[in-house]
Amino acid sequence: MKRIFLSAVAVAASMLAMGGNAVAQDYPKKGKAINLIVPFAPGGASDILARIVGQKLTEQWETPVIVQNKPGGDMVIALQSVARSEKDGYMIGLTTSSFALNKVVKKDFPVDPIADFAFIGTIGQSPYLLAVSSDSKITNFKELEAASHAKNSKFSYASCCFGTYFAAEMIKNATKLDGVHVPYKGSSPALNAILAKEVEYIIDTTTATKPFVTSGKLRPLMVTGRKRSASFPNVPNMSEAGVPGDFEVGVWYGFVFPAGTPADIVKKTNAALNKILAMPEVKAKIESFDIEVMTSTPEQMTARVHSDLQSYITTVKAAKLEFGN
Repeated sequence: MKRIFLSAVAVAASMLAMGGNAVAQDYPKKGKAINLIVPFAPGGASDILARIVGQKLTEQWETPVIVQNKPGGDMVIALQSVARSEKDGYMIGLTTSSFALNKVVKKDFPVDPIADFAFIGTIGQSPYLLAVSSDSKITNFKELEAASHAKNSKFSYASCCFGTYFAAEMIKNATKLDGVHVPYKGSSPALNAILAKEVEYIIDTTTATKPFVTSGKLRPLMVTGRKRSASFPNVPNMSEAGVPGDFEVGVWYGFVFPAGTPADIVKKTNAALNKILAMPEVKAKIESFDIEVMTSTPEQMTARVHSDLQSYITTVKAAKLEFGN
């Protein structure tokens, strides 16, 4: 009787495995649209990456991959739509390193970065850029520090998300820099704010800020890494600018499915993503936006989110940072 029961279990397990493989083999169905959700407004680094990879997925799988921008709520609107979607592989979310940070700095953040998602793989990473308007009298970070404490000064800075917010607060905590946080729903509105002189400085991705630096509308003061950026070779890094310590702040990008998506679909999508990122023309295009291509397995991306989450918790406690909801 025991042998019969064990045999039945073995057969059932085998059938489940075969069923999973069958689902992956049939995925994606030719002509059935895949929605790729971006939690920020059009024009930023996340949007650009989604469109580069989405177009190549469309070509590779011969099925439309439709990019949808759902900004707002510190990524909540987009992430909830992904987390609550069907677990069939036809809803992909683009995330950044900010989505784990959100859970740390917002006590009521309704999405769990670990439990609510199946991680597909990472795409790339880059530092942030701190900049002022080109017609500002400020020419370096030390001058920005001093100006932020000038008498009757009401200094403020723009951020597109919690990632850039966290970066600014980390730098403020380590230096004499001051500034009131003004949040925006994406890089484009944040950049419009500094160009309209609504704020005194901005921290955003190198991808989003580069066109404005090139056109002479923004003056870069530093990149938020401890080495210079290839795209901004004349811009000081944090150590050169006078920011003490060895911490760095930046952003990485990746794709997720809702939790519970079949593992074989996750693996198939990861393989497709890594194949695209290995294409010379794709790699060159991504790197032209000062984003370093960074591939991973689903397991490696999972480990990175876990590591980031612990790092954010430790940093917030050590620096005694306080964030309002």
